[in-house]
Amino acid sequence: MPLTSGISEVDTLLGGGIHTGSSTLILGPAGTGKSLFSIQYVCAAVARGERAAMFIFDEELGLLLDRTRVMGFDLEAKRGSGQLVIEQIDAAELSPGEFAHKVRSVVDDLQAKTVVIDSLNGYQAAMPEGGALILHIHELLQYLNRQGAATFVTVAQHGLLGDNIRAPVDVTYLADTVILLRYFEAMGQMRRAISVMKKRTGPHEDTIREYSIRNGGLRVGEPLREFQGVLRGIPTLVGEKTAL
Repeated sequence: MPLTSGISEVDTLLGGGIHTGSSTLILGPAGTGKSLFSIQYVCAAVARGERAAMFIFDEELGLLLDRTRVMGFDLEAKRGSGQLVIEQIDAAELSPGEFAHKVRSVVDDLQAKTVVIDSLNGYQAAMPEGGALILHIHELLQYLNRQGAATFVTVAQHGLLGDNIRAPVDVTYLADTVILLRYFEAMGQMRRAISVMKKRTGPHEDTIREYSIRNGGLRVGEPLREFQGVLRGIPTLVGEKTAL
């Protein structure tokens, strides 16, 4: 049975959910909520009674706990229960090989079935050569897939809107599922949109949905059928838009 996120609209977008033994890449510019989407799956896993592991490169742990608590994610309590391990990683002090070994050890000891690596940009900082990064992440994802884990990897893209957005390294072909987060401008506001670029393990929606980030967490709306050109960042209104 696919693993659900706890947000029905996201699960529908992904054709029912994410499969165990598969990897998911979450792509998007800074501030689009890549970490929050991965944390949503962590919290859903813990709610099912499973164990999860997070490896954080880009944010100080205390700030992460404080920021997500405001949005309704009590990661500290989940750590206290023993169902969640959060490792803060300093790319300057840990080689790529050492990091891969740490991930394997934690996942094996905890028997974690949901794993988050946030982000690949931080992993890349320890490995300036893009080819070596791809090799290491490919081997790590293969190992985690064999363990039956659902792995979520975030990648921050440079730029904010349109064709100027670029990823530091193209690893989309390594992941089984690729989720794309985007900003778009409409009605005098900056908004956010989510879509699924691919899913090897089953069908998925081809739609684009708007979402928002609030103190209560993530809220995802119905497909954006009123706009064209959302992924370019400045869409054209072709119907009546209802506020999310």
